[in-house]
Amino acid sequence: MSAQLAAVLLAHTDAPQVRRLLAALDGVDVFMHCDRKTGDGVLRAMLDGAGRHVRLVPRVSTRLYSWSLVEAELVGLRHALAESRAEHLVVLSGACYPLLSVAELEEELDAWRGLTRMRQDPIPYALWSTPRNPDGGLWRFRRRYLTVRGQLCWAGGIPLRGLRRDIPPALRLHGSSQWKIYARPHAAALLRVLDHRPDLLRFWRTTYVPDESCAVSILKSPDLVGDIAEAVRDDLPWFINWNHPERIIHPGWLAEADFRILETARAAPSRQPDETVSGAPDRDAYRKLFARKVSSRASGLLARIDAEFRAQPLRR
Repeated sequence: MSAQLAAVLLAHTDAPQVRRLLAALDGVDVFMHCDRKTGDGVLRAMLDGAGRHVRLVPRVSTRLYSWSLVEAELVGLRHALAESRAEHLVVLSGACYPLLSVAELEEELDAWRGLTRMRQDPIPYALWSTPRNPDGGLWRFRRRYLTVRGQLCWAGGIPLRGLRRDIPPALRLHGSSQWKIYARPHAAALLRVLDHRPDLLRFWRTTYVPDESCAVSILKSPDLVGDIAEAVRDDLPWFINWNHPERIIHPGWLAEADFRILETARAAPSRQPDETVSGAPDRDAYRKLFARKVSSRASGLLARIDAEFRAQPLRR
């Protein structure tokens, strides 16, 4: 298996797409988490024909906006660290797909040894403001949200929250994406902090959408991780389509009509570790390694990606 790359895969539906993704990651240790609510028949279909490189990790019941999504990622990271020697751990969903071959991904990441590639937007972050809370997303953190077994509680479509609270002084809050590429020591540091700081664990378990802020805020906090904070680079090597009517809530699904856009994203200049970026425009100027979101309904797009991208190496 790859000594450069392992994958933590978070899946819950669309067995044909998951099977295709697992095949595309042949040669990579894959630590797959499947939502506990997913039926056993669907899970068996996901794993049908999967090679020995795929390992199922203990399953938790996950829900959007809740700690359970972070918990699923952490379970996968623990197993990836214990059962692989990979230098980098990429966190993917079942709706992600690589735009490069495994060999090209390894070559791309070789220059990033000891560095994490993770989107980071310091809080306050304007896009997280709302009409009721124009504070750059601080509303997500300043109140304790009510949860039961890692799941956010709702009433009438509104998340329930309690009294105001202090933000732990050691934290430098950032927003991010759950889809990221950890350097191995940084994934270990994240687990170590959460294992030894029960106060921070309680804080993140009751934060709104912690999968978009927990890992990056911890790893960008020198008081918690020391020099690691400087080795976490602002980057998002995923192509994600936000140019659609529902962009405020979720990214759009990709279709065969998006192939040329993906071709441009894949052929963009490769990001060098010493290059600095400033927010989304700079991040988007560099090569994308993965696409999101794709499904088995986009079989034509996936076939073209396999035939025209992954089977044909990029000209460096």
